[in-house]
Amino acid sequence: MNQHTNTIVVLIVLVLFSIYRRVRRNIGWQLLHPRKLWVRTCIFLLIGLAFLVGGISHPLSLLSDVAGIIIGVVLAYYGAVLTRFEQREGGLHYRPNIWIGSTVTFIFLARFIYRFYSIFSTGAYAKVQQGQNNGYQSMGYTLGNSWTAGLMLIMFAYYIFYYMILLKKQKQLLQSK
Repeated sequence: MNQHTNTIVVLIVLVLFSIYRRVRRNIGWQLLHPRKLWVRTCIFLLIGLAFLVGGISHPLSLLSDVAGIIIGVVLAYYGAVLTRFEQREGGLHYRPNIWIGSTVTFIFLARFIYRFYSIFSTGAYAKVQQGQNNGYQSMGYTLGNSWTAGLMLIMFAYYIFYYMILLKKQKQLLQSK
């Protein structure tokens, strides 16, 4: 195998591992670590802002981004309402709603797979490697694919607001004791 193939294999393994971790966080009881939730919230916020800033220049893209954020916030609210808390083994645990978390993960994966399929099926990847100037536009950075960033922002908004609600509920539960 050449170095290019090795790089692709490593990236695929990392993506599959992150998908596994994301699915694992949607199933069963999870120990609530406030510091980890704050770090994840900040990371999702920074990446989400990067996607949002990237779409500001196109009105249609901005519209899909705002719609994605609204959908993510609504899903986070309902996900948090359906989340159960339990004190066990010296720590506060929570069990997220498997259906809402799985839906958000599915939307992310479907968008991710579609994006890679469109890049490789149109030959855009080969054009970028060959150094052609139109490779940037042929990779899908046009108004026709503006909805894809909105789909990504569903996930970012969901986790940002879901984690913030979890932290608020944790604080309330600790104060009520």
